Amino acid sequence: MTKPYKGAHAFQYMKLNNRNFDATYPVSVDYSFLHDLLQIERSYDQDEVLLFRRNSHPMRKYHVTEMSIRLMMTISRRFNTEGSLSGVSTHQLYQLMNEEYEDAGSKEQFYAEIRKFIDLGLLSTNQNGIISEWRLESFKRRSGRFVLFNPVVFTKAFTDLPVSAQKLYLYIISRNGDKMNAEFKEFLGEASWIYTLTHKNRPAQIRESLQSLATLEPQPGHPLFTKAAVSKDATGRWSLCCVPNPAYQVRHEANRQYRAIPKAKVPYSKTVGRLRMLLRQFRIGDLEQLDNGQTFLKLAQLLHNRGLKVLRFAAKRLRDMFDSRELFSVDPVLVLEKELEDRTYQRFIEITQSTGIYAFIVGEETDYALARPYQFYRAVKGCFSLRQFKTACQLAVQLLRTENVVLGAGAEFYVEEYLISRFARADKQVHA
Repeated sequence: MTKPYKGAHAFQYMKLNNRNFDATYPVSVDYSFLHDLLQIERSYDQDEVLLFRRNSHPMRKYHVTEMSIRLMMTISRRFNTEGSLSGVSTHQLYQLMNEEYEDAGSKEQFYAEIRKFIDLGLLSTNQNGIISEWRLESFKRRSGRFVLFNPVVFTKAFTDLPVSAQKLYLYIISRNGDKMNAEFKEFLGEASWIYTLTHKNRPAQIRESLQSLATLEPQPGHPLFTKAAVSKDATGRWSLCCVPNPAYQVRHEANRQYRAIPKAKVPYSKTVGRLRMLLRQFRIGDLEQLDNGQTFLKLAQLLHNRGLKVLRFAAKRLRDMFDSRELFSVDPVLVLEKELEDRTYQRFIEITQSTGIYAFIVGEETDYALARPYQFYRAVKGCFSLRQFKTACQLAVQLLRTENVVLGAGAEFYVEEYLISRFARADKQVHA
């Protein structure tokens, strides 16, 4: 049995010359993300040079560059465990990348790389109300496996290596896993994946990339690999053999921190201003800091363009949840969303009953009497405010009585379609 390396896991955390005040910790990269990114190299020979941003340098779509690796590491560090990030702009993400690395990356290349990732289907972004959200599309599709990389990937010594050597390191670590003092070996045949990945075609070129890794000493006297060789065996087959230095290997432990999710930046709006004021009035202003600002961000999104009465109701319910300690055991936004939905539904139905429209909703079909009101509500809720809906119902009842609409007679009649076509704004009709 191989004797355990004396300094195993000694350099899992490293004090780097970056903007982190404390030691930089390892980064957890989703295996599907890493796999899908590296696999784009298979299309390199059929690739063409493209402009991903106006006035930017042309770049290949199917090529993993140094900036590709930087962006992958930044996403893995800053996105949450569900593969998403809200309330952070492209510029903020670029600044977060530069906080982690010892040397700053090119802003122009970063922006172009973002566009390339989106074009490749690895990443997406959307605007939901006032909130922008990033989502990693290539995420946990295979096994939920992740790869832990030592903070050496953030050092200037590593980013100064040829990109072929950087990719080779990512591949070796992803294949080696957490095996200690285990030899990694792969044959270098004509169709070798290592040749495809590094754009090399001779063993001497692979040896050069491997040696650049083997001679790298992030900590003086401790090389990245304890063994590294590209050699030919007795049968004439070439192979790459290496042993990652256990001192730089990362051992996964439950509850260990690998991510640093940034505080959500909530764009200012009238709703946001009123919500902050009400939270302070109900003495729960600190809720804005809950879950690194993500809870307040989702609240602002849920309550966007709602009236002051609804905002006050939401603030009071949050205070009730705080007093009962429910606020920290459930998702308060989901609770509010359900309660507001039920509350709005009830108010819509009350209006139909008070104006007489309700009879046209259920008609004489008792079999559907329970389902019809909610079906009606789902159709009209996005087309009218409560005030508009009440006015529309009052006018509609008079018109329907004048037109002698007989319930349950003749062709099917859906009063929601009548209300929308006669009284909803044109843009709301299209939406409906």
